[in-house]
Amino acid sequence: MSTIGFIGLGIMGGPMAGHLVAAGHEVTGYNRSPGALEKLKAAGGSAAGSVAEAVAGRDIVITMLPQDEQVEAVFTEILEHAKPGALYIDFSSITPKTAEWTAAEGAKRGLRVLDAPVSVGEPGAVNATLSIMVGGSEADFEAAKPVFAAVGKTYELVGPNGAGQVVKAANQLVVGGTYASSPRRSCSWRAWARTPPRAWMSSPVASRAARSST
Repeated sequence: MSTIGFIGLGIMGGPMAGHLVAAGHEVTGYNRSPGALEKLKAAGGSAAGSVAEAVAGRDIVITMLPQDEQVEAVFTEILEHAKPGALYIDFSSITPKTAEWTAAEGAKRGLRVLDAPVSVGEPGAVNATLSIMVGGSEADFEAAKPVFAAVGKTYELVGPNGAGQVVKAANQLVVGGTYASSPRRSCSWRAWARTPPRAWMSSPVASRAARSST
């Protein structure tokens, strides 16, 4: 089992971190809300007082954050404190551009990076039945499978870094155009649409995610 630093213990991240503890991983979490940290401790995890403390020396670093800006800020700290060779998994729903940036910057520091946005919402997080769309390398995807198995029902590598975010965006467009309502995300999606990832909407994970969003 792995040592994991988990940043973002909100409605989605809190239950996910608990499932990782239940699966036998050693989880240290950080969140600005003390209440979220207490819940993790009650589940058997450990609480950190900072991002640096949560990620230092860990095999795997995970983030589950609301927006690109938070991911960018937290990842900058992760770059400074994570050990070389650590695997970084971002479950946040962000733009492909930001996902590609984390991969490029992570590579400079010896980090392995996967973007892994999820669908099925809070019930999926609570019940460990998330659908996970992953962008990154085959080797890193294989290394992350124990994490995905602990928090999700279906998970699939859909292409290179950023591709997970593209498939998640496509699902949102299919179920009502909610993703396109954000100018930043809409522009990023249009740029990526010229060279869509493999598997596209035909993948079982993407199809299940689209159905669950309706």
